[in-house]
Amino acid sequence: MRIGGTFNGTGATVYICCGFVPDWVNVFNFETSNDYQIFWNRTMVGTGEFPGGYQEHTGTTYRQITAQTIGAGILPYYGGELLTSTLQSSVAYGEGVYLKHDNADYRYGPGLGPVGVGQSALASTIDTWTLDTAGSNSGHFNEDIAASGSRIGEGSPICIDGKWYAIHSVTAGAGEAADEVVLSMPAKSGDVTFIGGMYSFAPIPVGDETREGFSIVNTTVNVNDALIGFEAGTWDYV
Repeated sequence: MRIGGTFNGTGATVYICCGFVPDWVNVFNFETSNDYQIFWNRTMVGTGEFPGGYQEHTGTTYRQITAQTIGAGILPYYGGELLTSTLQSSVAYGEGVYLKHDNADYRYGPGLGPVGVGQSALASTIDTWTLDTAGSNSGHFNEDIAASGSRIGEGSPICIDGKWYAIHSVTAGAGEAADEVVLSMPAKSGDVTFIGGMYSFAPIPVGDETREGFSIVNTTVNVNDALIGFEAGTWDYV
């Protein structure tokens, strides 16, 4: 098994409840001002030097490695906790410390999507993309995203005529005027059939039980409000 995802950095210990305890994990900070990463695998747990993996950063002249000691770095998480408001202090999008996979479609305006899903468009559903300048990455939707509470933004996956792109930028309350949306690559005008959230992992509701996964104790990589990416998986055994 192998998965990947993104979340909004917490600046505190975060639990990625992906549904299994991985054998290896890579975590990346995607902000250019803090391009650190952590690598951990299960064989490191028994070492005296790297039980939580190692933090890596490319300095001006050389590669810098920092050992993650006991109780630091990345740790297996076995789940099974019933979340209270004390454990999960916030369930606001982009907040929370216990996170689960979020694959919802957020193109809908208020009251137009499935119950509890969407609400990120200002009024009507976002269903049309228009490329404003041939060869560019910028264009617009048929509707603005919401000025507040929208889950659409940098990092959102978007499907246009069956092809997948990502949103690089769109300003809250905007998106309907020419060149207000920038994608990861040029996309011809077409039908929008899916827009995911800015983060593929979002807070687990209070009252739910957590699943297995891993925790990230290190906050040099997991900086508050930075876009954090990860990949994790299990090994094959003969």
